[in-house]
Amino acid sequence: MWEEESGMSLTRPSTNSSMEKSGWLNKWTNYIKGYRQRWFVLDKRAMNLRKRLRGAKKSLGCVWRPSNRADKLNHIQFEESQSEVGETCRGSINLHEARVLSDKVTSNIVIAHSTQTFHLKAQNDLDREAWLKALEYARHRANKEADSDNDEDETLGASRGAIALEGAKKALEIKMNQLHTSQNMLAKLGKELENVMMNGEAMDRKIIGERIHMFTVASATVVQAADEIASLSEKEIKKLEKALSSENSQRIQLQEQLETLAKQHSSLERAAAREGGSGGGSGGGGGGGAIRKWERKNGIVASYSYTSDEEEFHDAEEDIYHERKTGSSVNSGEDEELFSAEIVVPEGTIMVSPRIEMKSGRFRRSSIPNRPDHPLNLWSIMKNCIGKELSKIPMPVNFSEPLSVLQRITEDLEYSHLLLDEAARKTDPLEQLCWVAAYAVSSYSTTGNRTTKPFNPLLGETYECDRMEDLGWRSISEQVSHHPPAAAHHAEGKGWTMYQDFTMTSRFRGKYLSVIPIGHTHVTFPASRNHYTYKKITTTVHNIIVGKLWIDNHGDMEITNHTTGDKCTLKFAQYSYFGRDVPRKVSGFVKDSSGNVKYVMQGTWDDHMDMLKVIKATGKGDKTKVETESPIRVWTVNEPYPGNDQMHHFTRFAIELNEEEEGVAPTDSRLRPDQRLMENGLWDEANEKKQELEEKQRMKRKAREAQVDEAMQRGEHIEEIQPIWFEKTQDEKTGSLIHVFKGEYWKAKESNDWSKSPNIF
Repeated sequence: MWEEESGMSLTRPSTNSSMEKSGWLNKWTNYIKGYRQRWFVLDKRAMNLRKRLRGAKKSLGCVWRPSNRADKLNHIQFEESQSEVGETCRGSINLHEARVLSDKVTSNIVIAHSTQTFHLKAQNDLDREAWLKALEYARHRANKEADSDNDEDETLGASRGAIALEGAKKALEIKMNQLHTSQNMLAKLGKELENVMMNGEAMDRKIIGERIHMFTVASATVVQAADEIASLSEKEIKKLEKALSSENSQRIQLQEQLETLAKQHSSLERAAAREGGSGGGSGGGGGGGAIRKWERKNGIVASYSYTSDEEEFHDAEEDIYHERKTGSSVNSGEDEELFSAEIVVPEGTIMVSPRIEMKSGRFRRSSIPNRPDHPLNLWSIMKNCIGKELSKIPMPVNFSEPLSVLQRITEDLEYSHLLLDEAARKTDPLEQLCWVAAYAVSSYSTTGNRTTKPFNPLLGETYECDRMEDLGWRSISEQVSHHPPAAAHHAEGKGWTMYQDFTMTSRFRGKYLSVIPIGHTHVTFPASRNHYTYKKITTTVHNIIVGKLWIDNHGDMEITNHTTGDKCTLKFAQYSYFGRDVPRKVSGFVKDSSGNVKYVMQGTWDDHMDMLKVIKATGKGDKTKVETESPIRVWTVNEPYPGNDQMHHFTRFAIELNEEEEGVAPTDSRLRPDQRLMENGLWDEANEKKQELEEKQRMKRKAREAQVDEAMQRGEHIEEIQPIWFEKTQDEKTGSLIHVFKGEYWKAKESNDWSKSPNIF
């Protein structure tokens, strides 16, 4: 939580008409300076600034590419003093998809966004209330505008420009017809008035007055119709500009992606020719080039070459890994030296940690209907969504799998009865940390072949998974927020508890789609009071344009024991066609609170993880050498389930997740009708039901927005929609906002009391 002092200076409009609220607040800067007084401004001037920048770019002949619409919405920003307003910007948060939490006792206000968090303290409770109300109003306006834009996008669909043009044409034709009718009426009345005036002496004054009044009314009608045409023209032109700008941006990005793809294809051809000696082989498209593949034999990964005509286009190495740009890498220079160190392992077999046999529970299903063999063209949908958030892309069920995001995050627990149960039995916190690290890696084991998208949960949707009788744990998850889309998850097992908030941001740039999770995962062990946290890494789907879809998990993960100060740093290596490392490699080091290396972690995120106890570490830099004991196999992936390639590449555990079960909450994902229809292969019916549910949710949202608008007009507080089974709080370990389980769900299930559950399906 360090204050951003970028020094960036932006010239702003001098008008203060857009300002909503301003004043002094104490802002947490760092542990040395503590809270410092800063001048905060809540306004829309960022929007005006962007308009000026856009006008400047157009005047220079530049192509304007609109960024995320949220950038145009309400911001809160701060300066060191009031005199800096309009001259500098020390830091700002976009209130669209930000979360706000206030504590009445301490007068604290926390504003959390995916990029940063402001920890603020008001002068008194009255000041806190005023700021909270202003922030609530600003968030409501921002989210309402974003929802309106999303609804408009869904209406426009694929052919944005053509539909926008056709709509503008029809609307203007109606108004023009009205104008012509009024004009003809005005001309007729004008002639009548002229005749009356010419024979004014012979006619009653009352008749003359009536004619003049009718002429005046007709004139006003014509003027009003003309004004409506001008207003409508301006509105439709803006919509058309927006649609054309979006299509132009997509066309430019598509051209850039295709050019990059062509260059990479040429590079792969040359590489395949050098490696296979064929002279003209294609690196992926079927020209007979030699492609390096990997296979596992007796727990050892080895490489071999083969010639194939499969349509696999693996991207050449490129800088799409955003951790480099965003600074989210957790590795220090010393860690980098360790990752390049020589690991000396004694010869001998790998000691495999014994698996724990669990008692069998009730009978569970072992298969689901096969996925229909329909040709899919993901690019036909995704090409119109470049730059959008993944959660806001309207996708037909054809590109989905019959699980919700709530069920997908529950899959993190597939190996928890093996890893977390064993970790709970460890008395050495460093050894326990190794098992927690293996658990963190195991949650990615199902992603390798799962290129389909889970269903986005509706607000208030829940999913319970009670496996106490066979696996020894149970979990509950709930979709707790619409802006930003966020799910809360809580699980408890034998001697451990796991909880997390799952929200994400995404980057789609035509050729690949990256999903970047936000928030911390917590694992606690009450017996030892050890509390571990870590952030998940980035998942990228490649070959959106052409070729076979494939997934890569990459980035750095730091697991911290907040009780002892021990840390484990894991590196998920990025895939590189020209690299020499084992694909999907994961490596890491466990250090005690003094920074001494105690364990080495090695393996792959789709197969296994080993822990190696360090005997001695010597040298520095390129000459670092780490000597270890024989490796212990901590985790091994389950063998592929028979026939799973026809069942969405699900594991046995995933097949069981959507099994119908009595006694669950009426909001449970298993009861979602479109998802159930999709699982049964009824895709047309599923798409119709999905649109029906989304429209129902949209109507509820608009009704809610109308209620909030009325509350704003009365100057009342806006009560956010509260989760049913979780509550929002500030996490004392990480300082972030998180939803914690209230513990009431399982009591409600015992009494079969679901009166708190909303009607969402």
